Amino acid sequence: MTRKFKMILLIGTMAAASLVSACGSSSATVPDSGSSSNKSEAAASVPPKPIDLVFYHPSADWDEERFMKEFGDPIKAKYPHITPKFIKTNGKADQVTELVTTGTQVDIMFMSIGQIYNYLLKPKMERDITALIQKHSFDLSRFETTSVDMLKQIGGGKLYGIPMYTLPATIYYNKDLFDKFGVPYPKDGMTWDETYELSRKLTRQDGGVQYYGTVISPSHLAMRNQTSLNMIDPKSGKATLTGDAWNRFLANISRFYTLPGYDWTNAEMQVGKQRDMFTKEKRAAMWMPVSTMHTATELQGMNWDLAAFPTLTEAPGIGPQAYPFYFFITATSKVPEEAFEVLSYMSGEAFHMEKSKQGLFLSLLKNDAVRKAFGQESEMYKGKNTKAMLPDRFAAPSYVSAYTSSAAAKIFSTLVNVTTGKQDANTALREAEESMNKTIEADLAK
Repeated sequence: MTRKFKMILLIGTMAAASLVSACGSSSATVPDSGSSSNKSEAAASVPPKPIDLVFYHPSADWDEERFMKEFGDPIKAKYPHITPKFIKTNGKADQVTELVTTGTQVDIMFMSIGQIYNYLLKPKMERDITALIQKHSFDLSRFETTSVDMLKQIGGGKLYGIPMYTLPATIYYNKDLFDKFGVPYPKDGMTWDETYELSRKLTRQDGGVQYYGTVISPSHLAMRNQTSLNMIDPKSGKATLTGDAWNRFLANISRFYTLPGYDWTNAEMQVGKQRDMFTKEKRAAMWMPVSTMHTATELQGMNWDLAAFPTLTEAPGIGPQAYPFYFFITATSKVPEEAFEVLSYMSGEAFHMEKSKQGLFLSLLKNDAVRKAFGQESEMYKGKNTKAMLPDRFAAPSYVSAYTSSAAAKIFSTLVNVTTGKQDANTALREAEESMNKTIEADLAK
Protein backbone atom coordinates (compact mmCIF):
# COMPACT_ATOMS: atom_id res chain seq x y z
CA MET A 1 0.00 0.00 0.00
CA THR A 2 1.48 3.30 -1.04
CA ARG A 3 2.00 6.08 1.39
CA LYS A 4 -0.45 8.29 -0.53
CA PHE A 5 -3.18 5.61 -0.44
CA LYS A 6 -2.68 5.12 3.34
CA MET A 7 -3.14 8.83 3.87
CA ILE A 8 -6.39 8.86 1.86
CA LEU A 9 -7.70 5.85 3.80
CA LEU A 10 -6.88 7.47 7.17
CA ILE A 11 -8.67 10.67 6.26
CA GLY A 12 -11.72 8.74 5.10
CA THR A 13 -11.85 6.69 8.31
CA MET A 14 -11.66 9.80 10.49
CA ALA A 15 -14.43 11.44 8.51
CA ALA A 16 -16.66 8.41 8.87
CA ALA A 17 -16.03 8.25 12.60
CA SER A 18 -16.82 11.89 12.92
CA LEU A 19 -20.09 11.42 11.04
CA VAL A 20 -21.11 8.46 13.21
CA SER A 21 -20.26 10.41 16.35
CA ALA A 22 -22.35 13.35 15.20
CA CYS A 23 -25.36 11.16 14.39
CA GLY A 24 -25.19 9.18 17.63
CA SER A 25 -24.93 12.13 20.01
CA SER A 26 -26.85 14.93 18.40
CA SER A 27 -28.25 16.07 21.79
CA ALA A 28 -24.74 16.85 22.95
CA THR A 29 -23.87 18.99 19.97
CA VAL A 30 -27.24 20.34 18.81
CA PRO A 31 -29.76 21.66 21.39
CA ASP A 32 -32.88 19.48 21.39
CA SER A 33 -36.02 21.44 22.19
CA GLY A 34 -37.70 18.16 23.18
CA SER A 35 -35.31 17.27 26.03
CA SER A 36 -36.71 17.41 29.59
CA SER A 37 -33.80 19.43 30.96
CA ASN A 38 -34.11 22.11 28.33
CA LYS A 39 -37.88 22.16 28.70
CA SER A 40 -37.63 22.81 32.44
CA GLU A 41 -34.98 25.47 31.87
CA ALA A 42 -37.17 27.12 29.26
CA ALA A 43 -40.21 26.99 31.57
CA ALA A 44 -38.20 28.49 34.41
CA SER A 45 -37.08 31.34 32.18
CA VAL A 46 -40.64 32.22 31.14
CA PRO A 47 -42.35 34.36 33.82
CA PRO A 48 -45.80 33.19 35.00
CA LYS A 49 -48.73 34.73 33.21
CA PRO A 50 -50.15 37.69 35.18
CA ILE A 51 -53.58 36.96 36.63
CA ASP A 52 -56.17 38.59 38.85
CA LEU A 53 -57.36 36.56 41.84
CA VAL A 54 -60.69 37.86 43.10
CA PHE A 55 -61.86 37.30 46.68
CA TYR A 56 -65.29 37.81 48.21
CA HIS A 57 -66.51 37.84 51.81
CA PRO A 58 -70.19 38.39 52.75
CA SER A 59 -69.73 40.46 55.93
CA ALA A 60 -69.57 44.23 56.27
CA ASP A 61 -66.73 43.85 58.79
CA TRP A 62 -64.36 43.48 55.83
CA ASP A 63 -63.35 46.17 53.36
CA GLU A 64 -60.57 46.33 50.78
CA GLU A 65 -58.11 47.96 53.18
CA ARG A 66 -58.47 45.20 55.75
CA PHE A 67 -58.35 42.49 53.09
CA MET A 68 -55.14 43.84 51.58
CA LYS A 69 -53.49 44.20 54.97
CA GLU A 70 -54.30 40.68 56.11
CA PHE A 71 -54.20 38.71 52.87
CA GLY A 72 -53.76 40.73 49.69
CA ASP A 73 -50.37 42.31 50.37
CA PRO A 74 -48.71 39.06 51.54
CA ILE A 75 -50.07 37.25 48.48
CA LYS A 76 -48.76 39.96 46.16
CA ALA A 77 -45.34 39.84 47.83
CA LYS A 78 -45.16 36.05 47.47
CA TYR A 79 -46.56 35.93 43.93
CA PRO A 80 -45.76 39.14 42.01
CA HIS A 81 -47.67 37.88 38.95
CA ILE A 82 -50.91 37.63 40.96
CA THR A 83 -53.02 40.70 41.62
CA PRO A 84 -55.40 40.04 44.55
CA LYS A 85 -58.69 41.90 44.37
CA PHE A 86 -61.59 42.14 46.80
CA ILE A 87 -65.34 42.52 46.29
CA LYS A 88 -67.01 44.18 49.25
CA THR A 89 -70.46 43.00 50.28
CA ASN A 90 -73.35 45.27 49.38
CA GLY A 91 -75.46 43.85 52.18
CA LYS A 92 -77.85 42.04 49.86
CA ALA A 93 -78.59 38.38 50.52
CA ASP A 94 -78.57 37.62 46.79
CA GLN A 95 -75.33 39.43 45.96
CA VAL A 96 -73.51 36.21 45.06
CA THR A 97 -76.31 35.24 42.67
CA GLU A 98 -76.00 38.67 41.05
CA LEU A 99 -72.25 38.18 40.66
CA VAL A 100 -72.83 34.83 38.95
CA THR A 101 -75.56 36.22 36.69
CA THR A 102 -73.43 39.15 35.56
CA GLY A 103 -70.39 36.93 34.97
CA THR A 104 -68.30 38.79 37.54
CA GLN A 105 -65.06 37.01 38.32
CA VAL A 106 -64.93 35.49 41.80
CA ASP A 107 -62.19 32.94 42.48
CA ILE A 108 -62.05 32.55 46.25
CA MET A 109 -64.76 33.07 48.84
CA PHE A 110 -64.04 33.08 52.56
CA MET A 111 -66.69 32.93 55.24
CA SER A 112 -67.70 31.53 58.60
CA ILE A 113 -69.38 28.19 58.98
CA GLY A 114 -72.66 29.99 59.64
CA GLN A 115 -72.59 31.62 56.19
CA ILE A 116 -71.76 28.62 54.02
CA TYR A 117 -75.26 27.54 53.07
CA ASN A 118 -76.58 30.97 52.15
CA TYR A 119 -73.53 32.32 50.34
CA LEU A 120 -71.76 29.26 48.93
CA LEU A 121 -74.15 26.34 48.56
CA LYS A 122 -77.42 28.13 47.82
CA PRO A 123 -75.98 30.03 44.79
CA LYS A 124 -74.13 26.80 43.78
CA MET A 125 -70.65 28.30 44.04
CA GLU A 126 -69.05 25.25 45.65
CA ARG A 127 -66.25 23.30 43.96
CA ASP A 128 -65.02 19.91 45.15
CA ILE A 129 -61.27 20.35 45.64
CA THR A 130 -60.60 16.76 46.73
CA ALA A 131 -58.56 16.10 43.57
CA LEU A 132 -56.43 19.20 44.17
CA ILE A 133 -55.85 18.19 47.79
CA GLN A 134 -54.73 14.73 46.67
CA LYS A 135 -52.65 16.00 43.77
CA HIS A 136 -50.66 18.36 45.97
CA SER A 137 -50.56 16.03 49.02
CA PHE A 138 -52.22 18.74 51.10
CA ASP A 139 -52.30 17.60 54.73
CA LEU A 140 -55.65 18.39 56.40
CA SER A 141 -54.56 16.62 59.59
CA ARG A 142 -52.54 19.76 60.43
CA PHE A 143 -55.78 21.55 61.29
CA GLU A 144 -57.94 21.44 64.41
CA THR A 145 -59.93 18.23 64.06
CA THR A 146 -63.49 19.48 64.55
CA SER A 147 -63.06 22.18 61.89
CA VAL A 148 -62.21 19.48 59.35
CA ASP A 149 -65.06 17.26 60.59
CA MET A 150 -67.55 20.09 60.02
CA LEU A 151 -66.18 20.64 56.52
CA LYS A 152 -66.57 16.98 55.61
CA GLN A 153 -70.08 16.82 57.08
CA ILE A 154 -71.21 19.87 55.10
CA GLY A 155 -69.86 18.41 51.86
CA GLY A 156 -71.28 14.95 52.43
CA GLY A 157 -67.83 13.50 51.84
CA LYS A 158 -66.72 16.13 49.33
CA LEU A 159 -64.24 18.80 50.34
CA TYR A 160 -65.20 22.30 49.31
CA GLY A 161 -62.68 24.35 51.23
CA ILE A 162 -59.75 24.70 53.58
CA PRO A 163 -59.95 25.72 57.27
CA MET A 164 -58.02 28.84 58.09
CA TYR A 165 -58.92 30.49 61.40
CA THR A 166 -61.62 30.65 64.04
CA LEU A 167 -63.28 33.40 66.02
CA PRO A 168 -62.66 33.81 69.74
CA ALA A 169 -64.69 32.26 72.50
CA THR A 170 -63.87 34.63 75.32
CA ILE A 171 -65.21 37.20 77.75
CA TYR A 172 -64.34 40.79 76.86
CA TYR A 173 -64.64 42.92 79.98
CA ASN A 174 -64.43 46.59 80.93
CA LYS A 175 -62.04 46.87 83.86
CA ASP A 176 -63.18 50.39 84.68
CA LEU A 177 -66.73 49.20 85.46
CA PHE A 178 -65.41 46.45 87.74
CA ASP A 179 -63.24 49.03 89.49
CA LYS A 180 -66.12 51.51 89.70
CA PHE A 181 -68.30 49.05 91.61
CA GLY A 182 -65.53 47.28 93.55
CA VAL A 183 -66.10 43.90 91.93
CA PRO A 184 -63.15 41.55 91.27
CA TYR A 185 -62.28 40.92 87.63
CA PRO A 186 -63.46 37.71 85.96
CA LYS A 187 -60.93 34.87 86.08
CA ASP A 188 -60.07 32.01 83.77
CA GLY A 189 -61.80 28.78 84.73
CA MET A 190 -65.07 30.32 85.95
CA THR A 191 -68.34 28.45 85.63
CA TRP A 192 -71.50 30.02 84.28
CA ASP A 193 -72.82 30.20 87.85
CA GLU A 194 -69.77 32.19 88.97
CA THR A 195 -70.13 34.48 85.96
CA TYR A 196 -73.77 35.04 86.85
CA GLU A 197 -72.80 36.11 90.38
CA LEU A 198 -70.39 38.70 88.95
CA SER A 199 -73.10 39.90 86.59
CA ARG A 200 -75.57 40.26 89.45
CA LYS A 201 -73.17 42.50 91.38
CA LEU A 202 -72.52 44.70 88.37
CA THR A 203 -76.14 45.21 87.28
CA ARG A 204 -77.24 48.47 88.88
CA GLN A 205 -78.17 52.08 88.33
CA ASP A 206 -75.63 54.75 89.10
CA GLY A 207 -75.92 58.47 88.40
CA GLY A 208 -79.04 57.89 86.38
CA VAL A 209 -77.30 55.36 84.14
CA GLN A 210 -78.34 51.71 83.94
CA TYR A 211 -75.35 49.37 83.89
CA TYR A 212 -75.50 45.71 82.88
CA GLY A 213 -73.30 42.90 84.08
CA THR A 214 -73.36 40.77 80.93
CA VAL A 215 -74.51 40.92 77.33
CA ILE A 216 -74.32 37.95 74.96
CA SER A 217 -74.92 36.99 71.31
CA PRO A 218 -77.45 34.19 71.93
CA SER A 219 -77.87 32.98 68.34
CA HIS A 220 -74.13 32.46 67.90
CA LEU A 221 -73.92 30.77 71.27
CA ALA A 222 -76.73 28.44 70.17
CA MET A 223 -74.65 27.43 67.15
CA ARG A 224 -71.55 27.01 69.33
CA ASN A 225 -73.32 25.52 72.35
CA GLN A 226 -71.06 23.66 74.76
CA THR A 227 -73.14 20.47 74.98
CA SER A 228 -73.18 19.93 71.18
CA LEU A 229 -76.97 20.10 70.90
CA ASN A 230 -78.36 19.76 67.39
CA MET A 231 -80.88 22.31 66.21
CA ILE A 232 -81.68 20.20 63.15
CA ASP A 233 -81.95 16.43 63.46
CA PRO A 234 -79.46 14.82 61.02
CA LYS A 235 -81.77 11.85 60.31
CA SER A 236 -85.19 13.48 59.96
CA GLY A 237 -84.01 16.89 58.76
CA LYS A 238 -86.51 18.51 61.13
CA ALA A 239 -85.95 21.12 63.83
CA THR A 240 -85.30 19.84 67.33
CA LEU A 241 -85.54 22.81 69.68
CA THR A 242 -87.57 21.36 72.53
CA GLY A 243 -86.69 19.07 75.43
CA ASP A 244 -84.79 19.36 78.69
CA ALA A 245 -81.43 20.16 77.12
CA TRP A 246 -82.65 23.20 75.18
CA ASN A 247 -84.65 24.30 78.22
CA ARG A 248 -81.44 24.28 80.26
CA PHE A 249 -79.63 26.22 77.56
CA LEU A 250 -82.34 28.88 77.50
CA ALA A 251 -82.59 29.05 81.29
CA ASN A 252 -78.84 29.53 81.61
CA ILE A 253 -78.85 32.54 79.27
CA SER A 254 -82.20 34.10 80.21
CA ARG A 255 -81.26 34.44 83.89
CA PHE A 256 -78.67 37.07 82.93
CA TYR A 257 -81.37 39.12 81.19
CA THR A 258 -83.95 38.92 83.96
CA LEU A 259 -81.82 40.32 86.77
CA PRO A 260 -83.38 43.33 88.52
CA GLY A 261 -82.50 46.36 86.42
CA TYR A 262 -82.74 44.60 83.07
CA ASP A 263 -85.85 45.96 81.41
CA TRP A 264 -85.40 44.90 77.81
CA THR A 265 -87.35 45.75 74.70
CA ASN A 266 -87.11 43.80 71.47
CA ALA A 267 -84.93 46.54 69.96
CA GLU A 268 -82.53 46.56 72.91
CA MET A 269 -82.15 42.78 72.72
CA GLN A 270 -80.78 42.89 69.18
CA VAL A 271 -77.13 41.86 69.09
CA GLY A 272 -75.95 45.07 67.44
CA LYS A 273 -77.47 47.10 70.27
CA GLN A 274 -75.92 44.87 72.92
CA ARG A 275 -72.56 45.21 71.19
CA ASP A 276 -72.91 49.00 71.31
CA MET A 277 -73.71 48.83 75.03
CA PHE A 278 -70.25 47.38 75.56
CA THR A 279 -68.08 49.05 72.91
CA LYS A 280 -69.70 52.49 72.55
CA GLU A 281 -71.93 53.25 75.51
CA LYS A 282 -69.68 51.41 77.97
CA ARG A 283 -72.66 50.37 80.08
CA ALA A 284 -72.05 46.61 79.92
CA ALA A 285 -69.26 45.17 82.04
CA MET A 286 -68.89 41.83 80.23
CA TRP A 287 -69.55 40.98 76.59
CA MET A 288 -69.58 37.48 75.06
CA PRO A 289 -70.04 37.94 71.30
CA VAL A 290 -68.87 34.38 70.46
CA SER A 291 -68.56 35.50 66.83
CA THR A 292 -66.42 38.63 66.85
CA MET A 293 -62.78 39.54 67.25
CA HIS A 294 -62.82 43.23 68.03
CA THR A 295 -60.44 45.72 66.49
CA ALA A 296 -58.37 48.31 68.33
CA THR A 297 -60.64 51.02 66.91
CA GLU A 298 -63.75 49.40 68.39
CA LEU A 299 -62.20 49.16 71.85
CA GLN A 300 -60.44 52.51 71.71
CA GLY A 301 -60.64 54.42 74.98
CA MET A 302 -61.66 51.38 77.02
CA ASN A 303 -59.61 49.79 79.78
CA TRP A 304 -60.38 46.22 78.71
CA ASP A 305 -59.08 42.71 79.09
CA LEU A 306 -60.05 39.08 78.42
CA ALA A 307 -61.12 36.11 80.50
CA ALA A 308 -61.75 32.52 79.50
CA PHE A 309 -65.27 31.63 78.40
CA PRO A 310 -67.31 30.18 81.29
CA THR A 311 -67.85 26.42 81.44
CA LEU A 312 -70.89 24.38 82.37
CA THR A 313 -70.89 22.35 85.56
CA GLU A 314 -72.04 19.32 83.58
CA ALA A 315 -69.31 19.84 80.94
CA PRO A 316 -66.20 20.90 82.86
CA GLY A 317 -63.28 22.14 80.81
CA ILE A 318 -65.28 22.22 77.57
CA GLY A 319 -65.45 25.50 75.69
CA PRO A 320 -67.83 26.43 72.88
CA GLN A 321 -67.60 24.69 69.53
CA ALA A 322 -65.09 26.01 67.01
CA TYR A 323 -66.46 28.68 64.68
CA PRO A 324 -64.23 28.15 61.65
CA PHE A 325 -63.62 30.45 58.73
CA TYR A 326 -62.98 28.54 55.52
CA PHE A 327 -61.57 29.55 52.15
CA PHE A 328 -63.33 28.12 49.09
CA ILE A 329 -62.30 28.00 45.44
CA THR A 330 -65.46 28.80 43.50
CA ALA A 331 -67.12 26.70 40.84
CA THR A 332 -66.74 29.60 38.39
CA SER A 333 -63.01 30.21 38.89
CA LYS A 334 -60.93 29.74 35.74
CA VAL A 335 -57.69 29.58 37.74
CA PRO A 336 -58.27 26.83 40.33
CA GLU A 337 -54.65 25.63 40.28
CA GLU A 338 -53.31 29.10 41.02
CA ALA A 339 -56.01 29.65 43.64
CA PHE A 340 -55.09 26.41 45.37
CA GLU A 341 -51.40 27.35 45.33
CA VAL A 342 -52.26 30.62 47.06
CA LEU A 343 -54.41 28.84 49.66
CA SER A 344 -51.61 26.35 50.28
CA TYR A 345 -49.26 29.25 50.97
CA MET A 346 -51.81 30.87 53.28
CA SER A 347 -52.18 27.56 55.13
CA GLY A 348 -48.48 27.32 55.90
CA GLU A 349 -47.00 27.59 59.36
CA ALA A 350 -44.95 30.68 58.46
CA PHE A 351 -48.02 32.61 57.26
CA HIS A 352 -50.04 31.59 60.33
CA MET A 353 -47.22 32.47 62.70
CA GLU A 354 -46.97 35.96 61.20
CA LYS A 355 -50.72 36.56 61.43
CA SER A 356 -50.84 35.16 64.95
CA LYS A 357 -48.02 37.43 66.14
CA GLN A 358 -49.79 40.40 64.59
CA GLY A 359 -52.99 39.47 66.41
CA LEU A 360 -54.92 39.31 63.16
CA PHE A 361 -56.43 35.84 63.41
CA LEU A 362 -56.66 32.78 65.60
CA SER A 363 -55.09 29.98 63.64
CA LEU A 364 -56.79 26.60 63.25
CA LEU A 365 -53.46 24.86 62.86
CA LYS A 366 -52.74 22.32 65.57
CA ASN A 367 -49.59 24.16 66.51
CA ASP A 368 -49.02 25.32 70.09
CA ALA A 369 -46.22 27.70 69.10
CA VAL A 370 -48.49 29.52 66.65
CA ARG A 371 -51.29 29.72 69.19
CA LYS A 372 -49.07 30.99 72.00
CA ALA A 373 -47.59 33.65 69.72
CA PHE A 374 -50.93 35.41 69.32
CA GLY A 375 -50.65 39.18 69.71
CA GLN A 376 -46.91 39.25 70.51
CA GLU A 377 -46.29 42.01 67.96
CA SER A 378 -49.59 43.82 68.46
CA GLU A 379 -49.85 46.97 70.53
CA MET A 380 -53.55 46.22 70.98
CA TYR A 381 -52.87 42.97 72.84
CA LYS A 382 -49.92 44.17 74.88
CA GLY A 383 -50.45 43.00 78.46
CA LYS A 384 -53.77 41.30 77.64
CA ASN A 385 -54.77 37.79 78.68
CA THR A 386 -54.62 36.47 75.11
CA LYS A 387 -54.58 32.80 76.13
CA ALA A 388 -58.25 33.30 77.03
CA MET A 389 -59.16 33.85 73.38
CA LEU A 390 -59.66 30.13 72.80
CA PRO A 391 -60.66 27.25 75.06
CA ASP A 392 -58.25 24.44 75.86
CA ARG A 393 -60.79 22.08 74.33
CA PHE A 394 -63.55 22.80 71.83
CA ALA A 395 -66.93 21.12 72.22
CA ALA A 396 -67.75 18.46 69.65
CA PRO A 397 -69.45 19.94 66.58
CA SER A 398 -73.21 19.96 66.21
CA TYR A 399 -74.83 18.89 62.97
CA VAL A 400 -74.66 21.72 60.43
CA SER A 401 -77.65 22.07 58.11
CA ALA A 402 -78.95 24.51 55.54
CA TYR A 403 -81.34 25.58 58.29
CA THR A 404 -78.92 25.87 61.21
CA SER A 405 -78.62 29.66 61.02
CA SER A 406 -82.40 30.05 60.77
CA ALA A 407 -82.90 27.75 63.74
CA ALA A 408 -80.36 29.76 65.75
CA ALA A 409 -82.38 32.88 64.97
CA LYS A 410 -85.44 31.09 66.36
CA ILE A 411 -83.53 30.36 69.58
CA PHE A 412 -82.76 34.06 69.81
CA SER A 413 -86.45 34.88 69.36
CA THR A 414 -87.35 32.55 72.21
CA LEU A 415 -84.90 34.39 74.45
CA VAL A 416 -86.45 37.74 73.50
CA ASN A 417 -89.96 36.44 74.17
CA VAL A 418 -89.01 34.91 77.52
CA THR A 419 -87.01 37.95 78.61
CA THR A 420 -89.74 40.43 77.70
CA GLY A 421 -92.39 38.28 79.41
CA LYS A 422 -94.33 37.39 76.25
CA GLN A 423 -93.97 33.63 76.68
CA ASP A 424 -92.72 31.00 79.09
CA ALA A 425 -89.71 28.94 77.99
CA ASN A 426 -91.63 25.75 77.10
CA THR A 427 -94.14 27.58 74.94
CA ALA A 428 -91.48 29.71 73.26
CA LEU A 429 -89.33 26.71 72.35
CA ARG A 430 -92.28 24.64 71.15
CA GLU A 431 -93.54 27.42 68.89
CA ALA A 432 -90.02 28.07 67.60
CA GLU A 433 -89.67 24.40 66.66
CA GLU A 434 -93.07 24.35 64.95
CA SER A 435 -92.32 27.54 63.04
CA MET A 436 -88.93 26.22 61.93
CA ASN A 437 -90.42 22.96 60.69
CA LYS A 438 -93.05 24.83 58.66
CA THR A 439 -90.24 26.80 57.04
CA ILE A 440 -88.34 23.60 56.22
CA GLU A 441 -91.45 21.91 54.80
CA ALA A 442 -92.30 24.92 52.64
CA ASP A 443 -88.76 25.12 51.36
CA LEU A 444 -88.61 21.44 50.46
CA ALA A 445 -91.96 21.67 48.70
CA LYS A 446 -90.66 24.27 46.21
